[in-house]
Amino acid sequence: MAQFIGTVQEFHHFIGPKIRNAVNGITRNHRLQRNGYCEDCGSNAELHSAHVHGKGRREIIEQELLRFIDERGVVSCSLEDIESNILKAHLPIESTFRFLCHTCHVRYDSAPNQNLRPTNSNTDHAPAGGEFLKLSRIKLWASRPQQINHKIVRAFLQLENNGEVEYSALQRHCTENLRIPGFAGHYASMKTDAGNAHGKVFFNIGSKVRMWDRARSEVDAYFIEI
Repeated sequence: MAQFIGTVQEFHHFIGPKIRNAVNGITRNHRLQRNGYCEDCGSNAELHSAHVHGKGRREIIEQELLRFIDERGVVSCSLEDIESNILKAHLPIESTFRFLCHTCHVRYDSAPNQNLRPTNSNTDHAPAGGEFLKLSRIKLWASRPQQINHKIVRAFLQLENNGEVEYSALQRHCTENLRIPGFAGHYASMKTDAGNAHGKVFFNIGSKVRMWDRARSEVDAYFIEI
């Protein structure tokens, strides 16, 4: 059985395209069943499979990789098992994807912090972020400046522009300037409440890193510049 050993970013680079194709495969039938009718505007057009905010392919991959990351930030896992786990994590399809025309897809992806509702569906796909079960940890991180969680949050605050940061810029700053080992693993662990993860603070829209509103309120309350 083939094994993967490497960083989270290496997984995205080398294995990510295969996962993307597999995910596209499992959404195809659902997309075709709509006969070209967009979930939002109801127009008949070529549909896109749009990940629901907070449930992007990279987010799901990183959440599934968490259990296989060691203290150095190195992932070691069976490729067959991890692919199976990632595909299962996309189910049910209706809770992970919206099937939209090009115009609605662009609008949806450009407004991740708005309470968007599909106009022709009973399912609320707004990026509410869930229950935030580990939100209380932010106060503790704020009092521990040497802790990695603290450093990553502080880096985001220093680099942000209009509430977002390029992931590459955050990664570079944390890795090169702050010398955070295994940054990708720690960052992934700050995007979910699952298992032993640090707790949900960030989410990605494309290459941009953003902070959930619920988490931002806690950060603004406790991460006060001295």
